[in-house]
Amino acid sequence: MFHRCSASVQAMAICASLLVLVGCSPSGAVATPSQTESSALVAPAPWVPSQPITVPAPLSNDDLMKARDTDIKGVAEQFGVADPPQVALIRWTSQLDWGATMAQCLQDAGFNVVGAGFALVAPNGIGPSQLSAYGLAYYTCNAEYSMNPQYEQQYTADQWGLKYDYDVQWVVPCVALFGVTASQPPTRETYIQQGLQQHYTTWSPWSEADKVISNKPWSDQKTFFETCPADPPNQYMWGS
Repeated sequence: MFHRCSASVQAMAICASLLVLVGCSPSGAVATPSQTESSALVAPAPWVPSQPITVPAPLSNDDLMKARDTDIKGVAEQFGVADPPQVALIRWTSQLDWGATMAQCLQDAGFNVVGAGFALVAPNGIGPSQLSAYGLAYYTCNAEYSMNPQYEQQYTADQWGLKYDYDVQWVVPCVALFGVTASQPPTRETYIQQGLQQHYTTWSPWSEADKVISNKPWSDQKTFFETCPADPPNQYMWGS
């Protein structure tokens, strides 16, 4: 059982609440990863934007909790969790640690799940007799370690521009470490307009690499997630 969300937090906002029951990525690919060890890789130097942006105002605590309530209700509906329990938030997660945090929580609940970035993998799958218990455990873990809704908002034009710079300047050389040569990028203006209109872009060097690496052992995938984050650092995109 393999779950992977889109390279963009924009799409991940939808994907995070729909992940587990079907046992596949949004593209329908199913993986049974092995435990082959990956070679150590060194990421490019940390990226710093040459043109910082004015970040959106932070959401209020009330808005954050309302968005969280909507998300966890969607998870309960997706997994058929009847009378979902009230679960207190332990801490917010981000696109960088959601997968690993969820995996640890699910392991503590007795399920063989690993994760990194915003991916979860059950190497041996989840049997039919376990799906109900797994759905409840996923609901609980997701409620305890909810993705911060601040990072799930639609990007502004400035944010799409920042992501373009990040993709071109940092992601392209990072995925090259994994043997992936990214395709030619569109113009910055085209990229921004497409992002604003569609809430995603057709050019994504991270997604191009992900398609290649998703067929490799989990250890290689984990190295990729940890070495080449899909999104710019949150302090530059969101101010936190």
